[in-house]
Formats: sequence, structure tokens, C-alpha cells
Amino acid sequence: MAAHLKPRRRFSFGRPKYFAAACIFAIITYFIVNWHPALRLGSSKPRDVAGNFTLGFQKIVVLSEGPSWRTRGLKAAAGYSGINLDIPIQPPLTDEMIDAFQNMGPTSVPHLRGRGEAKNWLSFLDIIKYIVAQDLESALILEDDVDWDVLIKNSMKLLSDAVREFTWTGKEDRSPYGHSWDLLWIGHCAEPTRNDTRRLLYDDPSAPHPGKYIAPLWFPWSKESMDGLTPGMRSVQMGQHTDCSFAIALSRRGAIKVLKFAGKGEDTQFDTRLKNGCKKKDLFCLVVTPELMHHYVPPAEFGHISAVADANERGSRAEEEEFEHIIGNTPNILRSARCKALFDSTCPGPGQ
Repeated sequence: MAAHLKPRRRFSFGRPKYFAAACIFAIITYFIVNWHPALRLGSSKPRDVAGNFTLGFQKIVVLSEGPSWRTRGLKAAAGYSGINLDIPIQPPLTDEMIDAFQNMGPTSVPHLRGRGEAKNWLSFLDIIKYIVAQDLESALILEDDVDWDVLIKNSMKLLSDAVREFTWTGKEDRSPYGHSWDLLWIGHCAEPTRNDTRRLLYDDPSAPHPGKYIAPLWFPWSKESMDGLTPGMRSVQMGQHTDCSFAIALSRRGAIKVLKFAGKGEDTQFDTRLKNGCKKKDLFCLVVTPELMHHYVPPAEFGHISAVADANERGSRAEEEEFEHIIGNTPNILRSARCKALFDSTCPGPGQ
């Protein structure tokens, strides 16, 4: 009697195909969850998300005219700190566009001081449109010469705790900074904080000594307006007199509000328009003092000027190769990430 033979099992390509698809799905899911701050909230504490590679925002975008010593230093600092940057190409601005915006509005309202201010203002509007077009939940806008402390991720975690407490954010809201604000001013050059201000004081070892705070020449009062702050302490409060737009975060709602509020000009410069919007409650603004980010300054003897001043034809621009590899400093930042990445030095600001 012939032996009964079991049919030979045929190799099927179905299972490997499904297995490969499952692996690809898992990898994609991993990257989406880790690259999208909002999706990480379920398994992470809000403060932990504030220390990720976009500092708790959905994206960090950089306002830049193009590659230069500014962007190279910024990328070096970001690489050292583990931060991801998006540096979009800015659309061109014609002389006619700049002239028209500079003269926009009735004669009864303030107008921009110069072409540099108009160009800077329009560039900010363009990058905010870029944010809105991507429907980002939040975004941090950096000017391309900005710098921060080597402990920036720890500082952002502390800021997350402070902002959530200051705005009474409930536990059900797992976002790192809550959703009550339009604008979060992280990098600036002036904001008074006084004992009679509604504020929240908190410890941060990277905070500069208030007595050694470097104030801009045009806002000397800001050095004298840090009542109650001690070394290693910062304050979160409502923005009232904030100047300089080194680093500003916008919520989805805030980006749209700023476009509408600032899109018609009617002020001397972009940050002044924002400041007045905060002061008049057209925008809900929060500010941290002292600032967490400031602009890096190359050595003064090389004649560096800002891009705004350059557009206004004030001063002379030094050639990049003359100063790019010479150590500068960053006011009010104790341990510069730029300097650490470029020169293996912390080069604190004067007096720090």
C-alpha cells in the first residue's frame, strides 16, 4: 500500500510581504511620533517635550537672507545642542514693495523709520505666512544670528513648568506651554519686571546675574527694571514693553492674529508693533526675563552691523573672512552654544 504523503508546504510570499509592511509602518510611526511634539504628549511629561529637538514647538524656523557666518554659527550651535532647524528660502522683496509698505497707512499713524526696518518687517510676515501655510500648531522663529546657553534644553523644561503654572494650565492639557498664549517672547533685549508685576519667579542656573545684565544703548532702563530677581532666577509675566525679536514663538492662533495685526504696518518697526499689540491686549503675550536667547556679536573692532542697519546704509560691513573665526560674545548668555561649538569656549557676554 502506498504511503500517504503529506502535501509539501509551498513557500508563500504573503507573510514576508505583510511583515515588511508592518516593519515599515512601525518605523514611520516611530519617526512621526518622535518628530511631532504634539504626538509625543501622551507618553511624555509636558516639560520633557520642551526639551526635545524642537524645544517643544512643532517646528523651529529661521529668518535668514541666506548662508552666511550667521547661519553657519547657528547651525553649529544647533548641532551641539541637538536642535533641528528649518531655514526656508525667503522670497525676494522688490524696492517697490519695500517703498509701498514703508508708506502704508494714513499720515496720522506711525511709519517705519527706514528701508531696513521695512525689509525686516516684510520678511517676518513672509515667514509667518510660511508657518500658517503649513498649519503648524506652534512654531519658534529665530533670527539667524541668535545664540543660547549650552543648557538651553534644561532651561526650556523649566520655562515649560513656569508658563503652565503662570497660565493655570490644567493637567488635561499635555502641551509643553499650554494653549492660552498667542506669542511667547523667548529672545529679546528689554522687558521690565518689577515687584508689583503679576509674575512667576523660578530658578534657572543659566540665568545671568541681574546686576550684570547688558542693556542695549537705546533701552538703558531695562537694566534697572529687574526688581526682585537674584542670580540664577528668571521671571515669566505678561509682555508689556518687550523689544527686539531675536526669538519669538507663535501658536497657530497667534500666527494668524499677528498677520492681521502687523500686516498693515502702522508702526516704526516690527517688534514695536508686536509690543504695542501686547500692551493693548490685541495679542496675548508672555515673556521670560532675562531672555533665554540673544544675538551673537562678533568682535566690535571688525565693524559688524546688523542686517537692518546694513539695509539702511548705516555703517560699513566687514568681510566675513575677517572676523568669522574670531571669538565674539553673546550678551546675557552665560555659556554660549555658538562659542562652544565653534571655538570650544563659552565666551560669556561682557561682565558675566
